[in-house]
Amino acid sequence: MADGRPIEPGAPCAVRHAATVAGGATPRPLRRPPRRGSRWVSAALGVGLMTLATTACNLLPSEQVSMGNVQIVLPPPPAPLTVKVAQGDVTLSAQVAGQVQSTNVQNLYFNTGGRVGHLAVSNGDHVAAGQILASLDTGNLPFNIENDQLSIERDTLNIQQLQQQDAASPPLNQDQAQQQAIQMQQAQLGLQQDQTNLAADQKQLADAEVIAPFAGVVNDIAINPGDQVSGFQVVMDISDPSSQAFIAKLDSTTAQELSVGVPFTLTLSADNKSTYHGTIATVVVPTPDEVAAAEQTGNPNGIPVPEATLKLTDYPGTPRLGSTFTATINIQQSKNVLYLPTDAVHQFNGSSFVDLYDNGVITEQPVQVGLQGDTNWEIQTGVKLGEQVVEP
Repeated sequence: MADGRPIEPGAPCAVRHAATVAGGATPRPLRRPPRRGSRWVSAALGVGLMTLATTACNLLPSEQVSMGNVQIVLPPPPAPLTVKVAQGDVTLSAQVAGQVQSTNVQNLYFNTGGRVGHLAVSNGDHVAAGQILASLDTGNLPFNIENDQLSIERDTLNIQQLQQQDAASPPLNQDQAQQQAIQMQQAQLGLQQDQTNLAADQKQLADAEVIAPFAGVVNDIAINPGDQVSGFQVVMDISDPSSQAFIAKLDSTTAQELSVGVPFTLTLSADNKSTYHGTIATVVVPTPDEVAAAEQTGNPNGIPVPEATLKLTDYPGTPRLGSTFTATINIQQSKNVLYLPTDAVHQFNGSSFVDLYDNGVITEQPVQVGLQGDTNWEIQTGVKLGEQVVEP
């Protein structure tokens, strides 16, 4: 303070500097006069010091700041992600896979047990009706059948000779007549015995062979030469390629929920993945007894599973046998109902609720739910159309 007055805050730095110089101590006199030629150095030095002081002064605050009364205001939290209660259809669907199969399929088996001696076909082979597809090792059975046939021919000739002898020379007395009758009876009994043996051997051979009941395609062969099989064990099946349908394999849960007439959409893998539509034609669920009987045979391909026949309404032409497909079946549907995304509905101790959002306030709201669809949940009571609900 040069004149006793305080320096006002915010005064120009030049004023402050002048006041500081004016109010400072009296400078000491130089002990000796400056050397000639150094005046310009002193002047330059003075100008530099004044500039530095001015610059440093400008860095100081122009006002006094008090930190004690400062209030820090935090920004408001962001609004939560919400979804509006909507109205429409809620659908529960199931994804199934299947194959184009023949509607006329028959399981084939041996009527007796034994060791597989010959397998004449492979999967996918086309066969004719009556063709032998596989046979068991029957040992000398074919040879025995030939002997039976020769014995029958021999017995037949013997009977014919006896008949001719009787016609050429009638018996002269009762004993001769009785002897001729005995010979004829013995020949006829021998013929009957050989015929019985032949029928038994032929049946044994037939039981040891798998024969195609009709012309078709062989699939699901479950045996190899040398395998031991039981009687009536399913070893393969044959299908009629002239009759075919879209057959879908089902799990037990889906099979219980399906019914005839339920709509579906289908994608055929061999047809550029085009989408077609239709309805369920039949649903077949095997009984526990049928499953148990099939499991006892030891053939995994012969165990029945739930199946559904799909009837397409917009598929042109005839599909190729063996083509695979996937289908989306609408199991249940609630039409024109209020719904929310599944993840917006919370459940606890058997109760359901949602978090309503209104003007920045979140309120827990109990609701009554209906059908839980693929992505949405039917809301029966508790909310109104258009209300906002917090979605995690």
